[in-house]
Amino acid sequence: MVAGACQPVRAAEMELVPSLSVSEEYNDNVYETATNKRSDYITRVRPGATLRYLAPRLQGDVSYYFEYLKYARNSEGDEYNHDASLRGTVTLVENFLFLDLRDTYRRTTLDVTRSRETESSLFLNQTDENNATISPYMLWRLGEKGTLKTGYRYTDVRYWGEGIDRREHGAFADFSYELTSKLSLTAGYGFTRLLSDDTDYDKHDAYGGFRYQYADNSFVYGQVGNTWQLFSGGDSTDYIFWNAGITHDFSLFTATFETRVENSSDPQNGSFGTASSSSSVDPLSVSTKQTSYMGRIDKKFERGSMGFSTTYTEYDDTQDSGSSRDKLALRLFGAYEIYEKLNLGLSVTGEHTDYDSDYNQLDSEYDEDYPYRLIGSVRLNYAFKDDLSLGLTYSYDTQLRDLDSTSDSIDVNRVILEVRKTF
Repeated sequence: MVAGACQPVRAAEMELVPSLSVSEEYNDNVYETATNKRSDYITRVRPGATLRYLAPRLQGDVSYYFEYLKYARNSEGDEYNHDASLRGTVTLVENFLFLDLRDTYRRTTLDVTRSRETESSLFLNQTDENNATISPYMLWRLGEKGTLKTGYRYTDVRYWGEGIDRREHGAFADFSYELTSKLSLTAGYGFTRLLSDDTDYDKHDAYGGFRYQYADNSFVYGQVGNTWQLFSGGDSTDYIFWNAGITHDFSLFTATFETRVENSSDPQNGSFGTASSSSSVDPLSVSTKQTSYMGRIDKKFERGSMGFSTTYTEYDDTQDSGSSRDKLALRLFGAYEIYEKLNLGLSVTGEHTDYDSDYNQLDSEYDEDYPYRLIGSVRLNYAFKDDLSLGLTYSYDTQLRDLDSTSDSIDVNRVILEVRKTF
C-alpha cells in the first residue's frame, strides 16, 4: 500500500461493480446435534457492490453486502446481516506523510480455532465484529535503498452479540534495506497499549529479518523477534516470535513451507458461558500466542489444478499458560474445467483439536468431546453470458468422538443452489 501511495496518478479513476446472489439451501441438521436433528430450507439474498477509487492523493477499496436469511421451517427467525469493508490511503504530504484507514464489519466465529468459511451453520457460535483502524505514518527515505516507516496506530474492535470489546493504541518503526536486487533486510519495533473489559496490557515487540529471492518464483524469508507483555494485574510474560518460510518452484509443482508465532485474540474470553455461569476458567482471552506450521504443494494442469496442505497450530493464553489448544488440519483440494464455462471444485479437510486438561467450554457447540472433524465438498459452476453464473454445492460435515467409531457423531448435509449476477 505504501508503494502504491507513492505512485504518481494523473487523473482519478473509479470502478463500481454491483452484484446480486440468490441461493436456496437445504440443511438436514441446522443445530448440529447428534440426536433430534432438525432440518430446514434457507433462502439467502445477498445484494452488494464493490467500489475502487484511485486518485493522486486518495486510493481506496470499499465493499458492502446486505444479507437476508429466511428459514422456511422457522428454526431461526429472519436475519438481516451486513458485510462491509474499507481500505484506503490518503497522501497528506507527497512521498512523506500518509494516513491509512481500515474498517471491516462481518460475522465471525467465537472460537479462534474455527473459521467461518468452513462452518456448516450460519449462526451457531458466531457474532458480528467491527474492526476499525486509523494509522498516520511517515515514510523516510534513507538513501536509495533504505526506508524507515514510523507512525501511530489506533484500533477499535467491537462486537454486536457476544465478545470482548477492545481498543489498542500503538506506535511503530519499521526499517527495510535493499542490500541487492534479490536480498532485502528488515528490522522494527512496536509498542501496543490494549484496553478491554477483560484485561489491559502493554506490549513491546522487536524483530529483525530478511527476504531472498534465489530463483524465479522461488524465495526464502525469515523474521525473528521477542515480545514482552505486562498485564494490568501485575502478571508479565515474554516469548520469542517468528515469521519464516520458503517457496520453491520445482517446475512440476510448487512447494511452500511457512511457520509463524503471532499474537491473536478470541472474540470471547473462552468461557462461552452464560451470565449464570460460575466457572472461573478463562482459557483464551484478548491475548493468545498462536504458533503455526504450514506445508503446501500446488500443481497446475492445462485445465485445472490440485493441491495438498497441512497445518499444525498451537493456541496459548499468554496470561494463563495452563490453558491451550492444539489443532492439526489436512486438506486436499482441486479444480477442473470439464468444458468451457463448466467448472468442478473439490475439497476434503480433516481436523483434530486437542484440548488441554485445564480447558473448559461451557454451553458451547464446539464440544471438546468431539475432537475429530471431517469436511468434504463438491461444487459445480456454470458461467452464462453477461456475468451470470449458476452454482450447485454439496457438503458433508461430521464431528466424531473417536476415529474408530461413528457412534453419536454430529453429521450435517448441505445442498446449495446459487444464482449470481455481476452488473
